[in-house]
Amino acid sequence: MTQDIETILRTEGIETAITCGKAHMIAEKYQIPLTEIGSCCIKNNIKISQCMLGCFK
Repeated sequence: MTQDIETILRTEGIETAITCGKAHMIAEKYQIPLTEIGSCCIKNNIKISQCMLGCFK
């Protein structure tokens, strides 16, 4: 599944950074658990910004 998420992120134009809102949108659009998107971002050094909880800036 990780390879699929990597492909989806590239398709959505995500290479080095993603906003929390965009991660939520992708999770909903592709029916992927948000935690899997987060794990894929961490694995691929994709920075998460504008966290809705204030965890990442």
